[in-house]
Amino acid sequence: MSHHSEYEVPAGAGASIAAAPYGYDAAGNPAEPPRRGRQRKKRTGRKILAVLAVLVLLAAAAIAGYVFYLGKLFNDNSTQLGQDELYSGEQPVAESGDPINILLLGSDARDEDVDYAGGARGFRSDTIMVMHLDGDRKGAQVMSIPRDMWVPVEGHGNAKINAAMSYGGLPLANQTISEFIDAPIHHVAIIDFEGFKALTDSVGGVTVDSEQSFEIDGHSFTQGENELDGEQALAFVRERKGFADGDLQRARNQQAYLKGLTSKIISADTLSNPNKVAGMVRDFAPYMTVDEKLTAGNIASLAYEMREVRPGEVKFFSAPIAGAGRSADGQAILNVDEAGRDEIRRAFAEDAVGEYADSAPTPHL
Repeated sequence: MSHHSEYEVPAGAGASIAAAPYGYDAAGNPAEPPRRGRQRKKRTGRKILAVLAVLVLLAAAAIAGYVFYLGKLFNDNSTQLGQDELYSGEQPVAESGDPINILLLGSDARDEDVDYAGGARGFRSDTIMVMHLDGDRKGAQVMSIPRDMWVPVEGHGNAKINAAMSYGGLPLANQTISEFIDAPIHHVAIIDFEGFKALTDSVGGVTVDSEQSFEIDGHSFTQGENELDGEQALAFVRERKGFADGDLQRARNQQAYLKGLTSKIISADTLSNPNKVAGMVRDFAPYMTVDEKLTAGNIASLAYEMREVRPGEVKFFSAPIAGAGRSADGQAILNVDEAGRDEIRRAFAEDAVGEYADSAPTPHL
């Protein structure tokens, strides 16, 4: 949650001082924020991510003119992973004008002992999304991939797509998803649930449009608009067992949350308040794990390139499903719509994901 009193700025201070919410030294210069080590923090992870919000936050920083300060705040407090922890080979590099694909993961087990590069025992990516940034930076799309989708996993035959993480860590998960879309994954970002709650509370709550009414863990949600704080929003995006189509409905709820979050962050009263933006970055960064090339500076550059994109122009869709089934060993799985997958591959290859998203069917069971 925000602590606005920490961010008060002395009269006459400029924008650079407004970006320093940690006080001033004896000479009246902005003080450095307290440094936190980059060691992985021992936290219990859960099932949502919102790195899309990081793009928006740092876009706000670029507009406000204090990217350097917020960039340092993000880089010093987030966790960075090297190429060997994320990729089985070289990390793809997007040239100027190329589209960019970012793998977004939420996990059910995030611990200081996890080996991201190896077979992470019990580490399954329960939320999987791919964010595609158009080559001309005039649009962005986010594709949800159900965790039970039955796909080829190198060295393991066919398996649920989220099992790739436990079989071979992030490199195998990355490779499996890249092969599914037949396109390179340029960056990877992970967030645990504490960061999700902190960000929701930092923006003062998020309004989501729920497709249906349901209850979970003492929280009640009605069909239509719901104003949620961090605890409520976490329950909203995590529930799946109470729905007829389980993980598919959860993915739609997660998309509804991201739409509400993006709209809230881009709202005029948020972007015009540098203290609020600094507070959001401060609250959110400690729960982010990103590849070492996804620095705040790179994110801010991307966000600035996409500064004309409005919330309604960020499109959400789901990977195509041909229905539920059972694997040979009795697992409940979701079968891939092969024709739809071929269309997705064409869309990524031709930088036409936005066109695909416009007509993409919403999968139901």
